[in-house]
Amino acid sequence: MKRILVLALFVAPIFMIGCTSWERTTFQTLATSQAVIQQAEADYQTGVLIKPTKSSYDAIQAAAAAQHAAVDLMVTYENIKAAGGNLNGVTADQVQAQVTVLLASLPADINAVKAAYITAKGGK
Repeated sequence: MKRILVLALFVAPIFMIGCTSWERTTFQTLATSQAVIQQAEADYQTGVLIKPTKSSYDAIQAAAAAQHAAVDLMVTYENIKAAGGNLNGVTADQVQAQVTVLLASLPADINAVKAAYITAKGGK
C-alpha cells in the first residue's frame, strides 16, 4: 500500500494541475535522490563501483533513511492537504516545514554517497 502511495506521489504531479512549485520541486528532489540511493545500493552490493566498507554502507544507509523520512512526511502532507489542510490538529504548513528541513539535509547525505564512489576510484 505504501509503495502505491509513493508511486502516486511521483506520478500525480505530471497529471495534476494545481501543484505548487514547492510540491513539484519536492517531488523531483525525492525522485532524483531515490534514484541515486538505489543505484548506490546496487553498486555497493556488487562491490565494483563502491567498495563494501563500513563508511560507504553508513553513508548509503543515512541517505536512504533521510530520503525515506522525507517521503513519509510527504505522504502525510498529501493526506493533510486532501483532508482540507488540517488533520488531527496538524496543518499542511507544519508538515511542509518538516519536509523542507529534511530536504535540506539530503545534499550532504548524497555528497557522502558520492564520496564512496570517489573512494572506490582511488580518490580522496
